[in-house]
Formats: sequence, C-alpha cells, structure tokens
Amino acid sequence: MLRKLLKKIALKSIDDLAVETWERGDAVFANRFFPSPSPRNKDADLAAAIARIEAMGWRLQSRQVEGEGLQRSWSLLFVRPPQP
Repeated sequence: MLRKLLKKIALKSIDDLAVETWERGDAVFANRFFPSPSPRNKDADLAAAIARIEAMGWRLQSRQVEGEGLQRSWSLLFVRPPQP
C-alpha cells in the first residue's frame, strides 16, 4: 500500500517527461533539472540526461544554471527539429 502511494506522488524522470511531451506532439520541451545524488536515479548526470533526450529526437536549444550547491538546477529548453 505504501509502495502504491509513493509511486503516485513520485516525480517522473526527465526521460519520462520528454517521451510524454514528444508523443503529445509538442514543439517544445522545457524542464528544470535537479541532479539527484542517488546512484539509482537516472537523473544523476546532466550530460547523460541531455544525451538521452537528444537521442529521442529533441535538440537542446538553451540551458541555464540556477542556484548553488544542493540548490543548483538547470533550466533546459529542447525543441523538436522541423520536419522536412
């Protein structure tokens, strides 16, 4: 029961959010990336996360770092490449 509750309130990974946005057909995907120190978390490495998102088809348009130390985050903006 506790596991179900935690699953419901858990934040989705950047990969899951990018897939949902891509499948909806959105032209832009924006995310505030908070790196997690947990080795079990996919969102521990910014460079790896960007590479995974770009492998889906998104292209990184801009990134901006905010905060310091444990409060540090990156605002990421990805765009869908134009269709030929």
